[in-house]
Amino acid sequence: MLHPAILLVDDDEDYLEIATRALVKEHLDADVHVARTSTEALRFLGLDGDSVAEAPPNLVAAFVDLNMPGIDGWEVLRRVRADDRLHGLPVVIISSSARSEDVRRSYDLGANSYVVKRYEASGPGRHLARAVRYWLELNHVGPQVARRTV
Repeated sequence: MLHPAILLVDDDEDYLEIATRALVKEHLDADVHVARTSTEALRFLGLDGDSVAEAPPNLVAAFVDLNMPGIDGWEVLRRVRADDRLHGLPVVIISSSARSEDVRRSYDLGANSYVVKRYEASGPGRHLARAVRYWLELNHVGPQVARRTV
C-alpha cells in the first residue's frame, strides 16, 4: 500500500507554516502536499481543465481553506464532488469563520467536516493536526475512497 497523503490548501503563508510545523511535531505518517491557491489545488487534483493529471492514488483527504482569493473553497469542493474520480475524496473545510451559514453551506455542498481555525499560543496548529490524525488513523473509508488507494 502506498504511503498516505493529504492536501492542505491555504493562501495564508503563516497558517501554512504553523500547520505544517504542527503536523511534523505530531509525527503523522503522511506525505503533506501544499497548494497556496485554489488553482494550484485544482491542478494537483487534475481538475483544472488543462491537465490530464490525476490526484495521487494515496490521497486520503483534502483540507481546503474556505476564503481564498479568486476561486474560493466552496468552488473547489463543488468541483471535487462533480468529478467521478474524486467525488468520494474526503474534503475538510478549514476557515476562520464559525458562521452557521458558512458551516451549513459547506455541508450542503458535500463537505465531510468543517474545522474552525484556532490561533492558540500553546500548541499552534494542533487543532489541524488532530483533524488530520482523525482522517489518517481513525476514519475508515468507504469503498469509493478505498478503491482509490489500491
